[in-house]
Amino acid sequence: MGNVDNSHRSADISLVREATTVDDEMFATLSDTYRRFVLYALLQFQQLSFEELADIVAGWTNAADWRPVTPEERDDVMLVLRHVHVPKLEAAGYVEYDDESDELVLDSLPASLYDLLTYARAHEGGSVSGDRTTPSEAEDSDQNGGSDAADDSDETK
Repeated sequence: MGNVDNSHRSADISLVREATTVDDEMFATLSDTYRRFVLYALLQFQQLSFEELADIVAGWTNAADWRPVTPEERDDVMLVLRHVHVPKLEAAGYVEYDDESDELVLDSLPASLYDLLTYARAHEGGSVSGDRTTPSEAEDSDQNGGSDAADDSDETK
């Protein structure tokens, strides 16, 4: 198993509150792709309008397909975020939503949730984690056993 960086030195200190134990609520929060994507986006931007958030989440959701998001898909994402996922994140105390400005702000996260979230994002795959592998590159990798020949030669040395 690899090493996990649990330091908060790279995090904006206002985004991380005192250490807590990991509980079922944190895993329930992270178990849903849309809620993870909302938290990833807010970790990156701290504050977003609902429309900006829907654009980001819809794009990340469709990143594996390498196709543009349709207006209908974006509207569907906005609807489910507005009525299901953001209220759950707000009730958990992780985000704040302002009805008047229609904006979301990331609240400070428990250190243990921040650690889980940054670990999950790093291993999420696709454009969320910064992996920009094209479908043809992924297919080539699969045909080669998931590794490059150069990687195999380094292991034999």
